[in-house]
Amino acid sequence: MTTVGPPTHELILETVSARYGRPAFVFFFGSHAFGRGHAASDVDVIVVMSKVAHGFRETFSSGGFLFDAQVHDAETLHCMMRSEYANGFAVYARKIDDALALPEPTELSSKLKDVAREILASAPPKRWDVLRHHISAILSDLERCADADERQFLAMHLYAMSLDLFLRSRGQFCQQGPYLVRSVKDLDASFFGRAQTAVERLFHEKTARPLMEIARECLDSVGGTMEAGYRENYPVTLRLALP
Repeated sequence: MTTVGPPTHELILETVSARYGRPAFVFFFGSHAFGRGHAASDVDVIVVMSKVAHGFRETFSSGGFLFDAQVHDAETLHCMMRSEYANGFAVYARKIDDALALPEPTELSSKLKDVAREILASAPPKRWDVLRHHISAILSDLERCADADERQFLAMHLYAMSLDLFLRSRGQFCQQGPYLVRSVKDLDASFFGRAQTAVERLFHEKTARPLMEIARECLDSVGGTMEAGYRENYPVTLRLALP
């Protein structure tokens, strides 16, 4: 994709307005917002409209750039931040806290930033029983699994969930994708190094034991495995009449 220079604020506002109508404001974040982008970097924006029927996300190309746009109004964006927080995440809150408000800050953009900072300053809820249950189940499966390919798949799933639990158990918000790796590395380089060595042994020596030990270490910090029992209540709204 060929581009000439970084995306200007004017280009972003013109592109957003042409596609969605005039926004209340735009949160511009990511590598391009802070001069670290290159030709293939996405233009990351949260488009805040006065009112939407529902929030959505889409990618599209315009002006030689790939846009990654999340479209909301203030209420749907606030709901996304609070819903993430309830599940131990703060992805939207971090984006909003970092973002530039275009064309300029408003009372509403400042209020949303205040909410984001309030969330980031608080500790995530200590709800890790679901994760403990899943990790315990994978450890049990790995003990019995004889298929080498299945064991490798289970072990990598175990790796990601162990990093997740490691962050949560230390009062940190969880992350997704490469940000999960980045956050654990920044928080405890020694632990991350041991986890990476365990991954290397999985691929080079075909053994999942080191990763299983890492997982048990994470579980022990929050009460151990959950073989004795577990219950998860589903929402009362989870109901659909048969035709």
